Amino acid sequence: MRSLLPEATDQVNLVEMYSREVRPPDGRPFVRVNMVSTLDGAIALGGRAGEISGPADRAVFFALRSLADLVLVGAGTVRAENYGPVKLPEDVQLTRVGRGQSPLPRLAVVTHRVDLDFGSRLFVGSSERPIVIAPGGADARVLAEARLVADVVESGTETVDLPSALATLADNGISHILCEGGPKLNASLVAGSLVDELCLTLSPKLALGKVQGLVRGWLEDHTTAPIGQPVAGLMALDLVHVLEEDGFLFLRLRSG
Repeated sequence: MRSLLPEATDQVNLVEMYSREVRPPDGRPFVRVNMVSTLDGAIALGGRAGEISGPADRAVFFALRSLADLVLVGAGTVRAENYGPVKLPEDVQLTRVGRGQSPLPRLAVVTHRVDLDFGSRLFVGSSERPIVIAPGGADARVLAEARLVADVVESGTETVDLPSALATLADNGISHILCEGGPKLNASLVAGSLVDELCLTLSPKLALGKVQGLVRGWLEDHTTAPIGQPVAGLMALDLVHVLEEDGFLFLRLRSG
């Protein structure tokens, strides 16, 4: 993989590139959102991102996971992508331990209704218990079931209070979070000014069908509004670097 910006180089170390200037803000962990999109804004095909991705994108995906203390994901994405335990090569785990991290990042699922399959491989195949982030007003019996296979963080009443949840995670030693979506969770983090970085992979592909608006596509849903519909506002981002391989562009952007 080569760097195009801020300097042109033929070969880069992904972990080094994505480690630069990662500073947790006061009171909560550093939050990095990672996503892949076609050039016209599609973020999934048949509910999954696999066909949009490629080997270079997966290399970045694992590099970002290797740096995080915790992988954050919404319940819908857990179901659509059939999430399992986080896995990393043994040498990467040893490097993490040398940095003072656990061998593997923990995985946390944000769910408002706690409609999860607690017999799935995510919960029965993990060496370390995942975390379920749920509102305190959820069904007490379902929360009790969740506690059998996961650590439960209650935040909010009817819906998850993300700022409070992130503060709780910070109190438990989590300083670096990688959010892997989906769109509703991304939107909630942006709305709460909780995103420090966006790592956006632009896949050299076009979606066959309705052209989608990039921002509304990844923030809200897999479809978008017509061109020209007014938006509530804009979030300014600073470009940190641009990498390229096999026609894929990897943008790292930081909130102001």
